[in-house]
Amino acid sequence: MTNIKLKITVIGFLFLFLNVFGQKTELGYKTENHKVYSEDKDEYILKITFPRNYSSDKEYKTLYYLDAYWLTEITLGSFTILDLCNYVEDVVFVGISLNGSEKDWHKQRDMDFTPSQFKNLGLLEGLKNSNPDNNIKITVNTGGGNQLNKESTGGANLFLDFLENEVIQFVEEEYPNLNKQRGLLGHSFGGLFGFYTLQNRPELFQDLLLISASLSWNSSELVDKENFFKLKDSNSEIKLYHSYGGEEIKGIRASNNDISKIITELELKNLKYKFDPVKNTNHHSVLSRAIYDGLLYLYKK
Repeated sequence: MTNIKLKITVIGFLFLFLNVFGQKTELGYKTENHKVYSEDKDEYILKITFPRNYSSDKEYKTLYYLDAYWLTEITLGSFTILDLCNYVEDVVFVGISLNGSEKDWHKQRDMDFTPSQFKNLGLLEGLKNSNPDNNIKITVNTGGGNQLNKESTGGANLFLDFLENEVIQFVEEEYPNLNKQRGLLGHSFGGLFGFYTLQNRPELFQDLLLISASLSWNSSELVDKENFFKLKDSNSEIKLYHSYGGEEIKGIRASNNDISKIITELELKNLKYKFDPVKNTNHHSVLSRAIYDGLLYLYKK
């Protein structure tokens, strides 16, 4: 009898959430959109979402999330459930994405999130090496029909400059109370960019949520112990939640496992690290679970 009552209570609780979201009821969250421009005059949209009972007199942690073009709903939805359950502290979310079409967005992320000009994804090296003449030509297209090549990739350093000197500077000048502590959320190429940022400017973000990072990029060039020397010497206290889907392609699984092994072996005193692959999920279905669990890990009360 107790089990039956418990099931009814849980179902009723879930129905309440579905009903609230289905009616698009205002729950007290507010989002403001702003435009910022890169040196190349590309226009980016910042979606800044404030917690319930937000006050300009109070300092807040801030989470910058990449790919706001399509990750806004799942990111804010996951946080809303955690927040309404009183599991997490108040956080301000800043979504970042190019202002344009889906094709434009894919083109932007191919350039902005990749740390070097495209050579390979590290996924077909065995096939190429087995060919004695090495004459296999591999063409890789991303969403919207964009092709990965030297001209369309390798802009991570410039985007990191833009993120630090334009985006973050704009947010913290416009809202001086949002400089308490910064976080970064990235998926796929965004996760690759997140590790690049952690290795090269560890002082910029203190909370990282990196999912299904494309670490096989250019023969897994970021998966090297030497790339973590700046982090090792940094005074920043950092938390990192790291995940991928258990059913992803081998290149994703292997490269993420390898970098996790490096991080664990380094025993960095300034890094709190949780590696949490999700079984029975792929490159996209992992998002709901990983974002929810990652937010809880980073911001649990």
